[in-house]
Amino acid sequence: MKTPRRYTVLAVDDDDINLMILTKCVQETGFTVKSFESGDAAWEFLVNNPRAIDIALVDKMMPGLSGLELLKRIKGNDMLRHIPVIIQTGDVGVAQMSEGLSSGAYYYLTKPFHPHILSAILNSAANECAMREELLLQASADHAQFMHLMHEGDFVIKTHAEAGILASTISQAAVYPEFIAVGLMEILSNAIEHGNLDIGYQRKNRCLVANRWKEEIENRMNSAQYGMKVVHVHLEKNISGLHVIIRDEGKGFDWTNYMYQDQPSGNLSEPNGRGIAKAFIMLDDLRYADNGNEVHCNVSLATPKHHHDEHGVADARPMAQ
Repeated sequence: MKTPRRYTVLAVDDDDINLMILTKCVQETGFTVKSFESGDAAWEFLVNNPRAIDIALVDKMMPGLSGLELLKRIKGNDMLRHIPVIIQTGDVGVAQMSEGLSSGAYYYLTKPFHPHILSAILNSAANECAMREELLLQASADHAQFMHLMHEGDFVIKTHAEAGILASTISQAAVYPEFIAVGLMEILSNAIEHGNLDIGYQRKNRCLVANRWKEEIENRMNSAQYGMKVVHVHLEKNISGLHVIIRDEGKGFDWTNYMYQDQPSGNLSEPNGRGIAKAFIMLDDLRYADNGNEVHCNVSLATPKHHHDEHGVADARPMAQ
């Protein structure tokens, strides 16, 4: 059996006592920790070691380079922007949190925090790291060419593994494949979990905190009530790119509660409930149907790198749409 990779967390806090508590909690959750007492020192390390950190946990208010400015630098750097950044703060208002979330923060950890909540958030971030790595492994130039050749298609998926294959394949023809892959995976996962498997927000929260989320998914996948449900995905190429329609077989839900501007402040610091909000940032024109079990979005397609004429000579002309 393959040994799970041990992820490394960057912990940054100018208060040495807080930093010691953070380090202890992170280590007890099963992660390696690299600690710094200033945002400037953390940034210098990141720039010089761009592959050393998987997840960042930073205090929002620090002298010098603040946690929010460190977040913006990370998200503005091509080598670092994939890192999930968790902001630790005493500010619990929606306006304060939205500032960080709109800049790319993964979660907010409000002070004082319970170790179980930190553990659940870190495990959730680690799952996103693993998902990103798997999507990148699945990527190939052939996938991109396949998507450019396709004008319309219908797919049926049931599992997260199948969702990952489809999200990765679609994304390879996109202008920003990494963001499209993660955004599509968030929507497909929501269709599987909350749609077909009928796992509500509170239920998922409890499972994540108890570290039994995968067990919950497997149990429902194997049940007679939910096990036969599938997610339907329709793709149609148009003048602006690729139109995607995702429809699950669930009863629907009130999706408006999971957009940034509508979230109560408590939801923003819990280990789930942000997938749809993240997808709104990563995907173009994302919109749900009224009852929430059908979602539409558009994917901007990149110009293919190579196109061969009848003699096999490559040129840079865009393929006909």
